[in-house]
Amino acid sequence: MIAPVLARAATDHGAAFFLSRLRGQRVEIIHVATPENGVSYLHPGVGKRPLHACSCSKVIAAFSPDLLSKQDLKGRLKKYTENTITCLKGLEAEFEVIREQGYAECIEELERGICSVATTLGETGRGATLSIGATASTRVLTAETRKKIGRTLCTMSRELSNALGWSEADAGWKTG
Repeated sequence: MIAPVLARAATDHGAAFFLSRLRGQRVEIIHVATPENGVSYLHPGVGKRPLHACSCSKVIAAFSPDLLSKQDLKGRLKKYTENTITCLKGLEAEFEVIREQGYAECIEELERGICSVATTLGETGRGATLSIGATASTRVLTAETRKKIGRTLCTMSRELSNALGWSEADAGWKTG
């Protein structure tokens, strides 16, 4: 059910779209859809992502506050690029922004020239353990495009939650 939605979005937006899940104390990308229209795209690969330097992980961590409190992250926030947040205070401030706007961005934090946007399938409960997102080069995912895709992802996540038969309470969406 999720794969066809991501495939359509990948082709519509010319970027790779992905599905991630929380597994234990780690977030991993488990499915990637790529554009079928011949445009160049960046494939994020599958597997584990750092909790502090990837949109799919940061959005899940932002809506799952216990995730980081269970780990001793002090001194373990690896610097991948000059844009990687490596202090807990900075990361907490970013989580506030993520919760406010409903999606996370990763702008050259894991790899130079690559950025991504992701949101969860809910704000609490099982929806908060899954995220969908898009990744592309910084040339493709400009600030304006990231904002547009962030809003698109938020709409997609609500539609997917409903299609999965999750009620507002199951997905954890605020109703008012």
